[in-house]
Amino acid sequence: MDTPSTAAARPAGNLTEQQQAVAMVWVARGIPVVPCSRTDKGPMVPGFGRDATAEQLAPFSDPEQVREWWSGRFKRAHVGILTGRGNDGRGLLVVDLDVRKEHTVLPADFDYAYSGVDVLERMATEAGEDWPDTYTVLTPSGGVHLYFRQPEDGPLIGCATGAGPTAPHLGPLIDVRGIGGLVIAAGSYSAAQGLPYRRMSDSNSRPQPLPGWLLERLRPAAAAAPARRPAPVLVLPTASRADRYAAAALSGAAEDVAGAPEGERNRGLFAAARRLGELQETAPGVLNETTVQEQLLGAALRSGQSEREALRTIRSGWERGLAGRGAGVA
Repeated sequence: MDTPSTAAARPAGNLTEQQQAVAMVWVARGIPVVPCSRTDKGPMVPGFGRDATAEQLAPFSDPEQVREWWSGRFKRAHVGILTGRGNDGRGLLVVDLDVRKEHTVLPADFDYAYSGVDVLERMATEAGEDWPDTYTVLTPSGGVHLYFRQPEDGPLIGCATGAGPTAPHLGPLIDVRGIGGLVIAAGSYSAAQGLPYRRMSDSNSRPQPLPGWLLERLRPAAAAAPARRPAPVLVLPTASRADRYAAAALSGAAEDVAGAPEGERNRGLFAAARRLGELQETAPGVLNETTVQEQLLGAALRSGQSEREALRTIRSGWERGLAGRGAGVA
Protein backbone atom coordinates (compact mmCIF):
# COMPACT_ATOMS: atom_id res chain seq x y z
CA MET A 1 0.00 0.00 0.00
CA ASP A 2 1.39 3.42 -0.93
CA THR A 3 1.21 6.17 1.68
CA PRO A 4 1.83 9.86 0.96
CA SER A 5 5.06 11.17 2.40
CA THR A 6 3.56 14.53 3.41
CA ALA A 7 0.19 15.76 4.58
CA ALA A 8 -1.62 19.00 3.86
CA ALA A 9 -0.77 22.10 5.84
CA ARG A 10 -3.00 23.64 8.48
CA PRO A 11 -6.60 23.77 7.17
CA ALA A 12 -7.78 27.15 5.97
CA GLY A 13 -10.83 28.89 7.40
CA ASN A 14 -12.38 28.90 10.85
CA LEU A 15 -10.83 26.00 12.78
CA THR A 16 -13.58 26.02 15.41
CA GLU A 17 -16.33 25.67 12.81
CA GLN A 18 -14.41 22.90 11.06
CA GLN A 19 -13.92 20.88 14.25
CA GLN A 20 -17.59 21.19 15.14
CA ALA A 21 -18.63 20.18 11.63
CA VAL A 22 -16.46 17.05 11.83
CA ALA A 23 -17.99 16.12 15.18
CA MET A 24 -21.54 16.56 13.89
CA VAL A 25 -20.87 14.41 10.82
CA TRP A 26 -19.91 11.44 12.97
CA VAL A 27 -22.79 11.94 15.39
CA ALA A 28 -25.17 11.97 12.42
CA ARG A 29 -23.70 8.58 11.44
CA GLY A 30 -24.54 7.18 14.86
CA ILE A 31 -20.97 7.26 16.16
CA PRO A 32 -20.25 8.93 19.54
CA VAL A 33 -17.51 11.57 19.84
CA VAL A 34 -15.49 13.18 22.64
CA PRO A 35 -13.41 16.40 22.78
CA CYS A 36 -9.69 15.61 23.00
CA SER A 37 -6.58 17.68 23.70
CA ARG A 38 -4.86 19.03 20.59
CA THR A 39 -1.44 18.45 22.17
CA ASP A 40 -1.59 14.98 23.75
CA LYS A 41 -4.88 13.67 22.24
CA GLY A 42 -6.21 12.80 25.71
CA PRO A 43 -10.02 12.87 26.25
CA MET A 44 -11.31 16.01 27.96
CA VAL A 45 -14.65 14.52 29.08
CA PRO A 46 -14.78 11.29 31.14
CA GLY A 47 -17.39 8.53 31.22
CA PHE A 48 -17.00 6.45 28.06
CA GLY A 49 -14.83 3.54 29.24
CA ARG A 50 -15.19 -0.11 28.39
CA ASP A 51 -17.78 -0.71 31.11
CA ALA A 52 -19.78 2.48 30.57
CA THR A 53 -23.55 2.09 30.57
CA ALA A 54 -25.83 3.27 27.77
CA GLU A 55 -26.90 6.17 30.01
CA GLN A 56 -23.28 7.23 30.57
CA LEU A 57 -22.55 7.05 26.83
CA ALA A 58 -25.66 8.98 25.77
CA PRO A 59 -24.10 12.51 25.94
CA PHE A 60 -21.40 11.52 23.45
CA SER A 61 -24.08 10.90 20.80
CA ASP A 62 -26.38 13.78 21.73
CA PRO A 63 -26.24 16.41 18.92
CA GLU A 64 -27.09 19.27 21.30
CA GLN A 65 -24.40 18.28 23.78
CA VAL A 66 -21.81 17.78 21.05
CA ARG A 67 -22.62 21.12 19.46
CA GLU A 68 -22.30 22.79 22.86
CA TRP A 69 -18.90 21.19 23.50
CA TRP A 70 -17.45 22.52 20.25
CA SER A 71 -19.12 25.93 20.66
CA GLY A 72 -17.88 26.55 24.19
CA ARG A 73 -14.91 25.48 26.30
CA PHE A 74 -13.84 22.72 23.86
CA LYS A 75 -14.37 24.67 20.64
CA ARG A 76 -10.82 24.05 19.36
CA ALA A 77 -10.51 20.49 20.63
CA HIS A 78 -9.65 17.47 18.55
CA VAL A 79 -12.64 15.36 17.57
CA GLY A 80 -12.16 12.00 19.23
CA ILE A 81 -14.22 9.18 17.73
CA LEU A 82 -15.28 6.60 20.32
CA THR A 83 -14.72 3.09 19.08
CA GLY A 84 -16.63 0.00 20.15
CA ARG A 85 -20.26 1.03 20.60
CA GLY A 86 -22.46 3.05 18.28
CA ASN A 87 -26.08 4.08 18.63
CA ASP A 88 -27.10 0.66 17.31
CA GLY A 89 -24.82 -1.07 19.83
CA ARG A 90 -22.27 -1.90 17.11
CA GLY A 91 -19.84 0.90 16.41
CA LEU A 92 -16.33 1.05 15.02
CA LEU A 93 -13.09 -0.84 15.27
CA VAL A 94 -9.96 0.97 14.09
CA VAL A 95 -6.68 -0.71 13.20
CA ASP A 96 -3.94 1.83 13.94
CA LEU A 97 -0.75 1.29 11.90
CA ASP A 98 2.08 3.19 13.58
CA VAL A 99 5.33 4.44 12.09
CA ARG A 100 8.41 2.82 13.60
CA LYS A 101 10.22 5.14 16.00
CA GLU A 102 13.98 5.48 16.09
CA HIS A 103 15.73 2.76 18.11
CA THR A 104 12.57 0.61 18.22
CA VAL A 105 13.59 -3.04 18.31
CA LEU A 106 11.27 -5.44 16.49
CA PRO A 107 11.25 -9.25 16.29
CA ALA A 108 13.75 -10.49 13.71
CA ASP A 109 11.08 -11.52 11.20
CA PHE A 110 9.64 -7.98 11.23
CA ASP A 111 12.90 -6.04 11.47
CA TYR A 112 12.46 -4.78 7.91
CA ALA A 113 9.17 -3.00 8.73
CA TYR A 114 9.00 0.79 8.44
CA SER A 115 5.46 0.88 9.86
CA GLY A 116 2.46 -1.22 10.75
CA VAL A 117 1.46 -1.01 7.09
CA ASP A 118 4.31 -3.40 6.26
CA VAL A 119 3.26 -5.78 9.03
CA LEU A 120 -0.40 -5.85 8.00
CA GLU A 121 0.54 -6.26 4.32
CA ARG A 122 2.51 -9.35 5.26
CA MET A 123 -0.44 -10.74 7.22
CA ALA A 124 -2.76 -10.19 4.28
CA THR A 125 -0.31 -11.85 1.89
CA GLU A 126 0.10 -14.85 4.19
CA ALA A 127 -3.69 -15.15 4.33
CA GLY A 128 -3.90 -14.97 0.52
CA GLU A 129 -6.01 -11.81 0.75
CA ASP A 130 -5.91 -8.28 -0.64
CA TRP A 131 -5.29 -5.15 1.38
CA PRO A 132 -8.62 -4.27 3.07
CA ASP A 133 -10.58 -1.59 1.23
CA THR A 134 -12.25 0.64 3.81
CA TYR A 135 -12.37 4.18 5.20
CA THR A 136 -8.74 5.20 5.76
CA VAL A 137 -7.09 8.15 7.53
CA LEU A 138 -3.49 9.40 7.39
CA THR A 139 -2.24 10.71 10.76
CA PRO A 140 0.10 13.69 11.22
CA SER A 141 2.94 11.33 12.18
CA GLY A 142 2.55 9.32 8.98
CA GLY A 143 0.58 6.47 10.52
CA VAL A 144 -2.57 5.01 9.02
CA HIS A 145 -5.98 4.34 10.59
CA LEU A 146 -8.20 1.69 8.98
CA TYR A 147 -11.83 2.05 10.08
CA PHE A 148 -14.10 -1.02 10.20
CA ARG A 149 -17.51 -1.85 11.58
CA GLN A 150 -17.61 -4.02 14.67
CA PRO A 151 -18.81 -7.54 13.77
CA GLU A 152 -22.58 -8.05 13.74
CA ASP A 153 -22.45 -11.22 15.81
CA GLY A 154 -20.49 -12.22 18.88
CA PRO A 155 -18.86 -9.96 21.46
CA LEU A 156 -17.49 -6.53 20.61
CA ILE A 157 -13.74 -6.46 20.01
CA GLY A 158 -11.68 -4.53 22.54
CA CYS A 159 -8.37 -2.66 22.48
CA ALA A 160 -4.81 -3.95 22.22
CA THR A 161 -1.37 -2.42 21.73
CA GLY A 162 1.32 -4.01 19.59
CA ALA A 163 2.18 -7.69 19.54
CA GLY A 164 0.82 -10.05 22.17
CA PRO A 165 0.06 -13.71 22.77
CA THR A 166 -3.72 -13.36 22.54
CA ALA A 167 -6.35 -11.64 20.41
CA PRO A 168 -7.06 -8.83 19.70
CA HIS A 169 -3.29 -8.19 19.56
CA LEU A 170 -2.27 -8.24 15.90
CA GLY A 171 1.47 -7.60 15.74
CA PRO A 172 4.29 -5.08 16.18
CA LEU A 173 3.52 -1.49 15.19
CA ILE A 174 -0.23 -2.23 15.14
CA ASP A 175 -2.70 -1.03 17.76
CA VAL A 176 -6.36 -2.02 17.89
CA ARG A 177 -9.00 0.48 19.02
CA GLY A 178 -12.25 -1.20 19.95
CA ILE A 179 -14.63 -1.01 22.88
CA GLY A 180 -13.47 1.63 25.35
CA GLY A 181 -11.02 3.23 22.91
CA LEU A 182 -10.85 6.29 20.66
CA VAL A 183 -9.08 7.72 17.61
CA ILE A 184 -8.78 11.28 16.32
CA ALA A 185 -11.05 12.04 13.37
CA ALA A 186 -9.97 13.15 9.93
CA GLY A 187 -10.28 16.92 9.69
CA SER A 188 -8.90 17.47 13.19
CA TYR A 189 -5.77 19.61 13.28
CA SER A 190 -2.76 18.72 15.44
CA ALA A 191 -1.27 21.76 17.15
CA ALA A 192 1.71 19.68 18.27
CA GLN A 193 2.63 18.55 14.76
CA GLY A 194 1.15 21.38 12.71
CA LEU A 195 -0.67 18.94 10.43
CA PRO A 196 -4.23 17.63 10.09
CA TYR A 197 -5.57 14.10 10.20
CA ARG A 198 -6.50 13.53 6.56
CA ARG A 199 -8.86 11.09 4.89
CA MET A 200 -7.03 9.00 2.28
CA SER A 201 -9.96 6.99 0.96
CA ASP A 202 -12.61 8.11 -1.52
CA SER A 203 -15.03 10.76 -0.26
CA ASN A 204 -17.91 8.26 -0.50
CA SER A 205 -16.01 5.61 1.44
CA ARG A 206 -17.46 4.35 4.73
CA PRO A 207 -16.09 1.91 7.33
CA GLN A 208 -16.57 -1.61 6.01
CA PRO A 209 -17.19 -4.93 7.79
CA LEU A 210 -14.04 -6.66 8.96
CA PRO A 211 -12.71 -9.10 6.35
CA GLY A 212 -12.88 -12.67 7.56
CA TRP A 213 -9.12 -13.23 7.74
CA LEU A 214 -8.67 -10.15 9.94
CA LEU A 215 -11.64 -11.00 12.17
CA GLU A 216 -10.11 -14.42 12.82
CA ARG A 217 -6.96 -12.74 14.14
CA LEU A 218 -8.89 -10.24 16.26
CA ARG A 219 -11.11 -12.79 17.98
CA PRO A 220 -9.68 -15.28 20.47
CA ALA A 221 -9.98 -18.89 19.45
CA ALA A 222 -12.86 -20.64 21.13
CA ALA A 223 -11.58 -22.57 24.10
CA ALA A 224 -11.98 -26.30 23.82
CA ALA A 225 -14.73 -27.61 26.06
CA PRO A 226 -13.17 -29.24 29.11
CA ALA A 227 -13.31 -32.99 29.08
CA ARG A 228 -16.01 -34.22 31.37
CA ARG A 229 -14.66 -36.48 34.06
CA PRO A 230 -16.39 -39.86 33.95
CA ALA A 231 -17.94 -41.04 37.18
CA PRO A 232 -15.71 -43.56 38.94
CA VAL A 233 -16.91 -47.14 38.84
CA LEU A 234 -18.78 -47.66 42.07
CA VAL A 235 -18.03 -51.00 43.72
CA LEU A 236 -19.56 -51.07 47.18
CA PRO A 237 -20.19 -53.71 49.83
CA THR A 238 -23.84 -54.63 50.06
CA ALA A 239 -23.77 -57.24 52.81
CA SER A 240 -26.22 -55.47 55.08
CA ARG A 241 -29.51 -53.74 54.58
CA ALA A 242 -27.92 -50.46 55.72
CA ASP A 243 -25.14 -50.84 53.12
CA ARG A 244 -27.65 -51.51 50.36
CA TYR A 245 -29.74 -48.50 51.38
CA ALA A 246 -26.66 -46.27 51.52
CA ALA A 247 -25.46 -47.46 48.10
CA ALA A 248 -28.88 -46.73 46.61
CA ALA A 249 -28.91 -43.30 48.25
CA LEU A 250 -25.47 -42.46 46.85
CA SER A 251 -26.37 -43.65 43.36
CA GLY A 252 -29.64 -41.72 43.40
CA ALA A 253 -27.95 -38.57 44.68
CA ALA A 254 -25.37 -38.72 41.87
CA GLU A 255 -28.12 -39.13 39.25
CA ASP A 256 -30.03 -36.16 40.67
CA VAL A 257 -26.90 -33.96 40.63
CA ALA A 258 -26.00 -34.93 37.05
CA GLY A 259 -29.51 -34.13 35.81
CA ALA A 260 -30.13 -30.93 37.77
CA PRO A 261 -31.38 -27.99 35.66
CA GLU A 262 -29.34 -24.81 35.37
CA GLY A 263 -29.99 -22.55 38.34
CA GLU A 264 -30.55 -25.49 40.67
CA ARG A 265 -27.24 -27.32 40.27
CA ASN A 266 -25.22 -25.86 43.10
CA ARG A 267 -28.10 -25.98 45.57
CA GLY A 268 -28.90 -29.57 44.61
CA LEU A 269 -25.25 -30.56 44.98
CA PHE A 270 -25.07 -29.08 48.47
CA ALA A 271 -28.29 -30.83 49.51
CA ALA A 272 -27.04 -34.20 48.20
CA ALA A 273 -23.71 -33.92 50.02
CA ARG A 274 -25.44 -32.85 53.20
CA ARG A 275 -27.93 -35.73 53.10
CA LEU A 276 -25.17 -38.29 52.53
CA GLY A 277 -23.18 -36.78 55.40
CA GLU A 278 -26.17 -37.28 57.66
CA LEU A 279 -26.38 -40.94 56.61
CA GLN A 280 -22.63 -41.59 56.90
CA GLU A 281 -22.65 -43.26 60.31
CA THR A 282 -25.30 -45.79 59.23
CA ALA A 283 -22.96 -47.26 56.58
CA PRO A 284 -19.41 -45.92 56.99
CA GLY A 285 -18.00 -48.58 54.65
CA VAL A 286 -20.15 -47.20 51.81
CA LEU A 287 -20.45 -43.52 52.65
CA ASN A 288 -16.83 -42.62 53.29
CA GLU A 289 -15.71 -39.11 52.36
CA THR A 290 -13.55 -40.16 49.39
CA THR A 291 -16.26 -42.25 47.72
CA VAL A 292 -18.98 -39.66 48.23
CA GLN A 293 -16.75 -36.86 46.89
CA GLU A 294 -15.73 -38.83 43.78
CA GLN A 295 -19.31 -39.78 42.91
CA LEU A 296 -20.79 -36.34 43.45
CA LEU A 297 -17.92 -34.53 41.73
CA GLY A 298 -18.20 -36.74 38.64
CA ALA A 299 -21.94 -36.04 38.52
CA ALA A 300 -21.42 -32.29 39.01
CA LEU A 301 -18.91 -32.12 36.16
CA ARG A 302 -21.31 -33.96 33.87
CA SER A 303 -23.95 -31.35 34.67
CA GLY A 304 -21.61 -28.53 33.64
CA GLN A 305 -20.37 -27.25 36.99
CA SER A 306 -16.76 -26.20 37.48
CA GLU A 307 -14.51 -28.56 39.43
CA ARG A 308 -13.31 -25.93 41.89
CA GLU A 309 -16.77 -24.68 42.81
CA ALA A 310 -18.25 -28.19 42.91
CA LEU A 311 -15.56 -29.44 45.31
CA ARG A 312 -16.16 -26.49 47.60
CA THR A 313 -19.92 -27.15 47.63
CA ILE A 314 -19.51 -30.87 48.24
CA ARG A 315 -17.16 -30.34 51.19
CA SER A 316 -19.43 -27.71 52.68
CA GLY A 317 -22.52 -29.90 52.37
CA TRP A 318 -20.71 -32.99 53.65
CA GLU A 319 -19.41 -31.18 56.73
CA ARG A 320 -22.87 -29.75 57.42
CA GLY A 321 -24.35 -33.23 57.15
CA LEU A 322 -21.81 -34.74 59.53
CA ALA A 323 -22.53 -32.01 62.03
CA GLY A 324 -26.26 -32.68 61.82
CA ARG A 325 -26.19 -36.47 62.10
CA GLY A 326 -28.95 -37.83 64.23
CA ALA A 327 -30.69 -34.48 64.43
CA GLY A 328 -33.45 -35.58 62.10
CA VAL A 329 -32.57 -32.93 59.51
CA ALA A 330 -34.07 -33.79 56.12
